[in-house]
Amino acid sequence: MAAQRKQFGRRGLDRQVPSQWGSNQNRYSGNDGYAATAGAYARAGGAAVQVAGDSSGSLIDAVMQCLGLFFSFKGRTGRLGYWGIGTFNLIMMMAVVFAYLTAIQDQLQNYANSDELLASSGLTMWLLILPFFVSNLAVQVRRFHDRDVSGYWLLVWFIPIVGSFFALVQGFANMFFSGTPGPNQYDTPQSQAHIFD
Repeated sequence: MAAQRKQFGRRGLDRQVPSQWGSNQNRYSGNDGYAATAGAYARAGGAAVQVAGDSSGSLIDAVMQCLGLFFSFKGRTGRLGYWGIGTFNLIMMMAVVFAYLTAIQDQLQNYANSDELLASSGLTMWLLILPFFVSNLAVQVRRFHDRDVSGYWLLVWFIPIVGSFFALVQGFANMFFSGTPGPNQYDTPQSQAHIFD
């Protein structure tokens, strides 16, 4: 079989020489069909072909992906992501409470009514913990989505007495049960990588 040669100004191999690698696999499906009619010639002066999922890699994109990892209520999260983000949030909440109580310790000793100081400073401590609490809610909802369950079931958790029972059952399922294999109705392009499932 004759060896195929590349020619100057052409991309790929010559289409008229039979290929030893089987049928032609480099099919291009452009918007205007130019490449299909122009043979193997490269498109001159045309726009670059966009690859799905290609990003510029800017700092803003990285920050938005990180915030989406912690605060997005859309998509899916596997068990490893659930355990990792949940553990991080728990450690950060404990660290914030410890740091805050350490910071007001001198005021507690000098203040006549320490209960009043703790009550007035409770709002400040709650505001410091709030981002981690919201992040925990977001990861719970995404874990529901991974099991193909609506995230609105999380609202049942806030019903007195009954909510505690549902929180235990659903929390156990979120921690230990695998998600649905393959795609489900809650998929997003960023939620397909499952390490632990």
